[in-house]
Amino acid sequence: MFMVILVNAVILGWATYGGSVLPYLLVAERFIIGLFVVEMLLKLYAWRGSFWKDGWNWFDFAVVLVSLIPAAGPFAVLRILRVLRILRLITAVPQMRQIIGALFRAVPGMGTVIGLLLIVIYVSAILGQQLFGEAVPEFFGDLGTTLYTMFLLMTTENWPDVSDAVLEHHPQGWLFFVLYIVLTAFIMLNLVIGVIVTAMEQEFSKSRWEEDQQLELVQHNAVMTRLAELSAQVRHLEDRIATGSPHPDGSASTESVAAHGDHGVPSGSPGDGAGPEAETGERDASG
Repeated sequence: MFMVILVNAVILGWATYGGSVLPYLLVAERFIIGLFVVEMLLKLYAWRGSFWKDGWNWFDFAVVLVSLIPAAGPFAVLRILRVLRILRLITAVPQMRQIIGALFRAVPGMGTVIGLLLIVIYVSAILGQQLFGEAVPEFFGDLGTTLYTMFLLMTTENWPDVSDAVLEHHPQGWLFFVLYIVLTAFIMLNLVIGVIVTAMEQEFSKSRWEEDQQLELVQHNAVMTRLAELSAQVRHLEDRIATGSPHPDGSASTESVAAHGDHGVPSGSPGDGAGPEAETGERDASG
């Protein structure tokens, strides 16, 4: 389908030249539209209800639906939208989908920065019209003209033409242009670019982050399983010690060993504490 989309793009471009090959190009275009319809029907049959859960599937469906608009009648003007079929390259290339997804995720952040930029442009336009409107009406005659001039200055395209026209009447006007261009072209627009770059970094690292989370979950489960096994073994040993039962290897328990002394002789036996001095004392007493 990727190759079919590329061929469709070439046909749409070739058809703009007209000529004798135009009828053949129209036939090829109808064939490609048929392939798109078959692909869409197969997706609907295979995925059924889950097909509509993906926004890119909605986009593909809309593009194919536009391709089926008749070339005659009241909807003929909508046939120009058939060029949107080229945009299906976005859905065919995963990297393109990631970039578009990052751009959509950056919209909230960009909205704040762009709103601040529009405020700066509007305030600068009012100041420019009040300062230079009478001297240079072709650039600062009214608010609409001044806003367009501010946009040109922000893009730094041919801005010396505007500044030279103003400096002829206001030699100190360079200060206005320098401050405006630095604030908009070098600060505000870079903020917009920074928001987009941050969103793209988050989008491309999202898949790697999910893989890391899955790996950490597997490792965590393995560690917890091992800890549970060790805890069960410790409880088993504690139960044996508490009940005084012999160990599996046949040795006596700790309590039994303590009760019989270091050599296994019970406490209080005749041999306990009866050394040579005790025997000598007994003989003296008897004598």
